[in-house]
Amino acid sequence: MTAAFYRDYVVDLKARIDALHADPEAFQTYDLTMEILARKSLVSYSWKRQKGQTDSLFYRRDTATGQGAQMQQQTAYAVFAGFFGLGQFLAATGRTAGLAEEQFAEALTVGWEYPTCAVHFAYRKRGQPKAASMKMLFIGLNGDADAATYEQALALDDLLVTARPFSSSVLWEWK
Repeated sequence: MTAAFYRDYVVDLKARIDALHADPEAFQTYDLTMEILARKSLVSYSWKRQKGQTDSLFYRRDTATGQGAQMQQQTAYAVFAGFFGLGQFLAATGRTAGLAEEQFAEALTVGWEYPTCAVHFAYRKRGQPKAASMKMLFIGLNGDADAATYEQALALDDLLVTARPFSSSVLWEWK
């Protein structure tokens, strides 16, 4: 099995998210939810505007102790910007192979070695006739060689996307 690379997709995704951060008024509606799981720590980022109302929540939670703390938006986004700056990305299919949530997280991160990031981004720019949305789960890697090492270490073959564009009932590329 050879997993599909997603570096180009993540570069485009980051550019769209950066555009939202640079000028949120250019967007009529948006719903950006990101969660990164790295070193048994979860950082969650939620920023939404619908019907003229904006809502947001940014926090960090230690998955081992359950202790959490709210974060500033800029601090939380810096964590995701660092992830998006990695050298290569693979995407998960969303199939859990019957594993419990903790087991799935441990399998996908290969014993907490590799960061994973779930992104759901839906938006409609002002003056545009339709909205765009995506929902994907990425594994961040240092480069192509690291991706090969990750793929070999992954215990379950059907967890990774092998063909692009990917779309399922749970996860999908831009539509």
